[in-house]
Amino acid sequence: MVGAGAVGGYFGALLCRAGADVTFLVRPVTYSAILENGLTIKSVNGDLTVHPRVVTSVADLTDVCFIILTVKCYDLIPALKEIAPLIEKGAILLTLQNGVDTEERVLDYYQSDCLVAGVVYITARIARPGYIEHFRRGVISLGEWSGGQSSRSDRLCQFFSQAGIPCRLTRHIRKAKWEKLCWNATFNPLSVILDSPVSLVLHSPALLEIVRQGILEVVAVAEREGIDLDPNMVKETISVSDQFKDFHTSMYEDYKNGRPTEIDHLNGDLVRRGEKWGVVTPIHRMLYALVKGLELKREMGLEAWRVG
Repeated sequence: MVGAGAVGGYFGALLCRAGADVTFLVRPVTYSAILENGLTIKSVNGDLTVHPRVVTSVADLTDVCFIILTVKCYDLIPALKEIAPLIEKGAILLTLQNGVDTEERVLDYYQSDCLVAGVVYITARIARPGYIEHFRRGVISLGEWSGGQSSRSDRLCQFFSQAGIPCRLTRHIRKAKWEKLCWNATFNPLSVILDSPVSLVLHSPALLEIVRQGILEVVAVAEREGIDLDPNMVKETISVSDQFKDFHTSMYEDYKNGRPTEIDHLNGDLVRRGEKWGVVTPIHRMLYALVKGLELKREMGLEAWRVG
């Protein structure tokens, strides 16, 4: 398990509880926290603490069958470099990142058919290293990037299911990732810009119009990429958001905790794809620019000056 954040920590802990042979590859601060106190999940489904094996280098690992990659998009390349020796020995990589560019980057980096693609649906956050708060859901969809079937996908799905983790095999994993992007590329940046939970967007007709237009831009770019999204994507994306209205988004959690955001791999990637296909994406250009501006403001340590 590469990473022990909201996604890796939660699913990895459930796998450990079920008796799976799981090792966490983590940063030194997380290594120390888990080694000392274990990995704790405070969950609506019941709290648990496990004491898994943790390492900070793949040099300490042998005989790895599957690698579950749960790092953020901005940490992808360093992670791929670190686990390259395991991939060379035949390990299969499961990608669980947001956005739609991870798999392309992985395949370009390794130049081999080494991955199964996944999509995670979960509401959770890192309270501190080694301590995850889980609020809702905890579901995985996975499948072959090519859209075909394989024994490795079947094995991975069974692996999760046997640990009590809801997991679904799909032959349309690319479409599933674009569907999730409709939500992530609209509600995520808005939560950072507005410094508010999802409820503020849902209660504002003007903000909901930004969401609607943003989703239509995702649909238009997806179509040029060969992905046909449901015509009701706008309505479905907004209606499903009511169950998350009291929560902040993952991008908000990253920004507020001083970490980079995934804006380059959500809105930035969408804008670049739009440029490639001649599809205009003004909403996502605006969202991208505003979040990048906030990141720059934080980096420069700028304070607001009152004028007038």
